[in-house]
Amino acid sequence: MFDATTTRAELLEMGRSAAQLKHYPLAEIYFQEMLLRYSNDVEAMWELARLYKSTGRLEPARSMLKRAIVLAPSRFDIADMLSEIENNLRVAISREVDSLMTRGEYEAALPRIGVLQSIRAEDPDVLARRARCLVGLGQLQAALSTADLALQKKSRPDLHQLRASIQEKIETSRVDDLESSARRLLASGDWVDQEAMDVLQTILARDPGNQWAREQFRMLTVRHTPPTEPVKEPSFGSNVTRVMREAAPDVGAFLDRHFGVIILLVTVLALVRSPLARSLAGRIHEPATFAGNLEQLDISEVLHLANVSALTGTLHIRTPDGKARVYMKDGEPHHCTAPDLTGLEALLWVITRVEQGAFELRTTRRDVERTIEQPLGLLLAGQTSATTEARAVRASKKSRMSELLETRSD
Repeated sequence: MFDATTTRAELLEMGRSAAQLKHYPLAEIYFQEMLLRYSNDVEAMWELARLYKSTGRLEPARSMLKRAIVLAPSRFDIADMLSEIENNLRVAISREVDSLMTRGEYEAALPRIGVLQSIRAEDPDVLARRARCLVGLGQLQAALSTADLALQKKSRPDLHQLRASIQEKIETSRVDDLESSARRLLASGDWVDQEAMDVLQTILARDPGNQWAREQFRMLTVRHTPPTEPVKEPSFGSNVTRVMREAAPDVGAFLDRHFGVIILLVTVLALVRSPLARSLAGRIHEPATFAGNLEQLDISEVLHLANVSALTGTLHIRTPDGKARVYMKDGEPHHCTAPDLTGLEALLWVITRVEQGAFELRTTRRDVERTIEQPLGLLLAGQTSATTEARAVRASKKSRMSELLETRSD
């Protein structure tokens, strides 16, 4: 063996001799001792890489060669072996990844795809494999971003088809979420019919052929349409025309023919000029709002409802610590302000810290500079651990909706 007096040259010679005799474990010990003593010994790295290659351990061989090429960039033998090992490794890992994906083991396949990306980061085929794995794990937004990146590297029909299929799955998932929200609202009673109609309209905008949403929307519309009453002729019309006919026959004949039209015009003019009519007209054009108490409805649930409904507007939040605003567009946050915070930091503060106060979602559109790029679904999923305890406390409280439902059931 060796001891502290064994020189570097002796270690190198003993390691090479052991490798020639195919005593690979012993040879590895000698070369590793060289690296322990001389951490930048390129020759020890080279010999270890050759040993690993001979024993089929391509990944540690690649690791050694990558360290060596940084220290000795002019050694073409190191560069050639590194290229050869990376090619062999790419083929072997590609087969392994395909096998894992075929068996549905997507979590195990993703780290191996990461090794492929470290070898060829620009390869669109590797990115396509990663996108399919993410689809298998249900991470559709991340899969769509990966497919877009693959198309940036190279525009191919199969990659366009992959992106289209991912987009279709996302739309189907959104419609499913909206249907679940609509069913919950419909089951809650007629006092939330307007909210249910809004969600049903969003479903039909995304999926016009959805027969369930169409039928539910028709039933709600019929339920809330007041019956029309027949228009009655004024009871005093005949007396007026009779008096006018006696005083002026020509005028009386005109009134006989057009009395109903004249009364209708006078009525419309009176209504248009009245303060009540102007007030009602102003109410019609006011933007719809959705408001509530954060002790009864979690702020994450409010954001999720706005997300699945693809709403555009501003969420105003009043808390004991101050006011916050979340600017939404098509259900995704574009900008957020909070006490002493803006952008993504402000939104994370809202999701994780806001537990008390009131909220109001106004569907008025306001153009702001976008400061938040992350999808809301990923932000909500990433903050669950920080808010689990607070949600458990709030879940023990009985909401206003639960009390009303219990009262109705009694």
